[in-house]
Amino acid sequence: MTSSMIRTLVTLGLSAVLSPVALLAQGPVTATIPFDFTVGAKTLSAGTYQVKQLNQAAILLQNVKGGTSILAPYKTGEVDKIGGAPKLTFNRYGDSYFLTKVTSDTRNWTLYPSRAEKEMIAKAASSKSAVVTATLRSK
Repeated sequence: MTSSMIRTLVTLGLSAVLSPVALLAQGPVTATIPFDFTVGAKTLSAGTYQVKQLNQAAILLQNVKGGTSILAPYKTGEVDKIGGAPKLTFNRYGDSYFLTKVTSDTRNWTLYPSRAEKEMIAKAASSKSAVVTATLRSK
């Protein structure tokens, strides 16, 4: 009985230690975004971008051709059990797009609204979401 309890405690301890490592091992999401968009205080040009998790609080968004990149803090949400293709979700206000979420069957990262987006929200009566479907490419 004692050895069974020790084995259970060791298993639980290893699971707690290794789970964050498994989450960080997820492959990057690569998406072609057909419009200029804003992340934080930076406006990025249309193009192909790679999104990868740096740690449990930030993602790196990088243009695969131009090398333009930005770090963005995020909060983790509940993962959709249905799954499906990875998606980048943008809020649109007029002609301005703001990246708000990166989701798939294994991730749900919601970016914090920037000051510019909060100002747009205050001015606009309604926002529209544009969804860009990304392709998952692991390295």
